[in-house]
This record gives sequence, C-alpha cells and structure tokens, in this order.
Amino acid sequence: MGPMTGRRFEVAIDANDPGRLRRFWAVALNYREHTTAEGAVDLIDPAQQGPIVWFQQVPERRTTAKNRLHLDIMVPADERAALTEQLVALGGTVAATHQGFTVMADPEGNELCLTDSEPR
Repeated sequence: MGPMTGRRFEVAIDANDPGRLRRFWAVALNYREHTTAEGAVDLIDPAQQGPIVWFQQVPERRTTAKNRLHLDIMVPADERAALTEQLVALGGTVAATHQGFTVMADPEGNELCLTDSEPR
C-alpha cells in the first residue's frame, strides 16, 4: 500500500438563498467565489488547501433542531471580534461568546463557531 493520505471532499450546504449564504461563508472562511465550467458558483480556498464549499438551493427551511455537524473556524484571537461583527452585518447571529470561541449561526440558522487559533 502507498502512503496514507486523507480523502478530498467538498462541503454542500442546503440554502433557501444561496447567494446570501455564499457571501456570508466567503467572509467566514476567507474563501473566494469560483464559477465552474457548468456555471455553478462555488467557494474555494485561495491557497487550494481547504475543501470546496457549494450551495444547493432547496425549498424547505432549516428545522429548529441543533445541527449535528458544524464548522469550527480558527481565527487569530485578536481578529475574532471584528470577524463576528462582519458576519452579523451579513445576517449572522451570535448565540454565545465564551473564552476562546464564539457560537454563531449563518443567515439561515446553520451553526458555526469562531475559535481562537492559538492552542487551547
């Protein structure tokens, strides 16, 4: 067997308004929009290290149950407050702020955490 490597993957997010969520997540992840050959608009890591994120339009709204999966986005501690403000301006909400991380939701209620990038 060859050397072990992780598998590449994409993250798909169901959305009522893909454009609005794309703008929010582009800022949250520091990603850039990329139009595919098929005309879809994905978010990509400019350094090409992280997974592609894409948005699938769906008619139903998110249920009120807690997410079973969320992203912890690591940011420098001294940038977390400013990023939180940017994301709130894009329609996000803050659920709680703790030492070392902020619990948020995107404009459609999908949960995420902004986590200080320093070791815990």
